[in-house]
Amino acid sequence: MAPSSNILTRHILFGLWANWVLAVGSVAATLALSLIVPPAWLPLSMVVMAWLLMADVRREARRPGPGCVLTLRVALLTLFWSAVVMGAISVLTTSTLLDGIIDRSTHNTDIPYITSLVVFPMLAVNCIWQICRGYGTRFCTDCRARSGFYPGGGVVATIYSRESRYQVMMMLYISFTLTVIQCWYYFSYYINISFNAPDRFFFAYMPLAVLILTIFFMWMRLGNLADIIGPMAVGEREQATVVRYIVVSGDRMLLQTLGLGRYDTPARAEIVAADGTVTEEMARDEMTRLMGGSTFTLRYLYTSKSHDLVTDVVHYAAFIPDGDDGRPGPTGWLRGEWMSLDDIDRLLHSAGLAAELADEIYRIYTITMAWKTYDRNARRLYPIRNYRPTFRLRDFRRWDVDYSDLTWFDIAGNNEDRPFWRLRRFWRRLTGLTKQSPA
Repeated sequence: MAPSSNILTRHILFGLWANWVLAVGSVAATLALSLIVPPAWLPLSMVVMAWLLMADVRREARRPGPGCVLTLRVALLTLFWSAVVMGAISVLTTSTLLDGIIDRSTHNTDIPYITSLVVFPMLAVNCIWQICRGYGTRFCTDCRARSGFYPGGGVVATIYSRESRYQVMMMLYISFTLTVIQCWYYFSYYINISFNAPDRFFFAYMPLAVLILTIFFMWMRLGNLADIIGPMAVGEREQATVVRYIVVSGDRMLLQTLGLGRYDTPARAEIVAADGTVTEEMARDEMTRLMGGSTFTLRYLYTSKSHDLVTDVVHYAAFIPDGDDGRPGPTGWLRGEWMSLDDIDRLLHSAGLAAELADEIYRIYTITMAWKTYDRNARRLYPIRNYRPTFRLRDFRRWDVDYSDLTWFDIAGNNEDRPFWRLRRFWRRLTGLTKQSPA
């Protein structure tokens, strides 16, 4: 039976909402701690909270299926860099380095900084940075790499892509608005003698109330989305395992026009297996039927989840030998157009490919180029810096690389050609964000 809409509800409501609670809750906890923890010790508390958030990001990055960590990443960076700024302020204001710059007679060493005036501007900066980078961040590409998730790939994929960006935008609006209000109060009414009741209201109680209200707002918003879109997503789910074949002959790929003028592979099938596992023999038999008995060679690529988060999608490459005249051999019942790499590249950059095919090409190209350029320690295989080997479809069949090995995505994103690549690699290993190869 097709899974109920509760699956969609669980993934959206208890996934995106839980991440929002952790992200916003960590900022709220910082404001609450600022009322009881001495300023000298508050940065250390924030670093500990940032580390705990990193543990949750690491858990999301390792589990199968899409798991958006954009809000967690924004909160994590906000806590870390805010702690750095607060620590720097505490050190500078208690040392003799600024004796000739600041007026010690007007400075209160008991209140070296106001927490919210550091945290919310830093939160706004990190939100703007995330928005400007868009889906080019490593966390977004990681999500696509793990499970085949691709923005625009379906109902659930659309919710993940839009709601994650919506949450970051909401963080930006909240942090910017609170920063403006608090700056107005600071320059108009604040006196650096002690924290009185109005000071606590503007710098702690009011932002705490706003953040708590957003938690309830996000609960209602995502709950309503799950109730409305859940039945729609149920209609998208497949009872059988989906098998997709990339059909290649020489340097060309067979593509077929679908709805909205987008191209996709014409070789797709649904296979119902007794134990839910589609074997290579079953996939070969189905491709033989599609090819009408014509000759082909099959290669397993990888397995991912469909955009409904439930259906397995098994990816294969089918290689058709060229005929005596150099043209592709017979394709049986399959119909479509033979496209070169240049044609495919133009379609990819003009949004002319189906989301599933675009994701397959992205994965194959990224892993192949990383495997051909670097070893498993991310060191160059060639002495020429930034050298890029050729990528030809006719060599696809002979490439001895495992496309289910996500380690190559790490290598593609951080290697010997990148600045500070050793430091980046150390940080990823320290935080546990390095991808794990399949067991």
